[in-house]
Amino acid sequence: MPLTTQLTTTTALVVSLVAAPLYAQDSNSDTSSAQTEVTKTEDRETSKTSKESAATNDTSSAEAESGLLVVRVGDEDISRSDVSGAISALPPQLRQQPPELLVPMAVNQLIAKELIYKAALADKLNEDSEVVALVEEARSANEKDAMIQVWLQRELGDRVTDESVEAKYEEIKANSDQEIPPLESVRAQIEQQLRQEAFSDVEEDLRKDVEIVYYGPDGKPQTASSN
Repeated sequence: MPLTTQLTTTTALVVSLVAAPLYAQDSNSDTSSAQTEVTKTEDRETSKTSKESAATNDTSSAEAESGLLVVRVGDEDISRSDVSGAISALPPQLRQQPPELLVPMAVNQLIAKELIYKAALADKLNEDSEVVALVEEARSANEKDAMIQVWLQRELGDRVTDESVEAKYEEIKANSDQEIPPLESVRAQIEQQLRQEAFSDVEEDLRKDVEIVYYGPDGKPQTASSN
C-alpha cells in the first residue's frame, strides 16, 4: 500500500442552492414625442418611482432568499447566508472549486461545527478554564468557536497518539511492496491521515444523536436523518 495522505470527506447529502436573482429587470416606458413637458416630467417621476420600487423589491427578494433554510441541525438553523459566509471564510484556493463541490463542503463544515458545539455544551466546556482563557486572550472570535476548538483538539488528541501513529506506520510497511521511509520522515503524513479518519468517526458518532433535516431550493424539508 503506497504511503499517501488519505483525505476523507464527511458523509452528507448534497444540498442544491439556487442563486437568488441579483437584479430586477428595469421597467421601460414609452413616451410620445407629442407629449407636453408636464407629461414628460410626470413620466420621469413615475419611472423613477418604479425603479426605486423595483430596487426595494429586489433587495427584499435577495434578503428573503439569503434567509432560506438549507439545513437544520437539531434546533439550530443554517441558512443560505450562513453558507455564503462559510464559503467566504474558506482559503482562496478552496474558493476556486466549482459550486457543486464548494457548497456541500461549506454545508458539511457548518453541520460539523454545530454537532461539535452541541457536544461541547454537553461537556460544559463553556465553564472550562482553557475555553475561558482563549476568550479572554482574544485568541478565539467568541466562546462558541473556542469551545469547538478545544473540544475537537482534545477528542482528536485522544485518538492520534504516538502509539496509533507507530501502529499505522507498521501497518503501512506490512502492506506495501515499496520501501517505506523512516517513521520520523513520514510522521506528519500519518498523523494527518489519522486525524482525518478520527474526525470522520467522531462526526459519524455525533450525527447519531442529532436530527439533521435538509431543505430544498423551495425552503421545504427534503430529507431527515435521525437516531
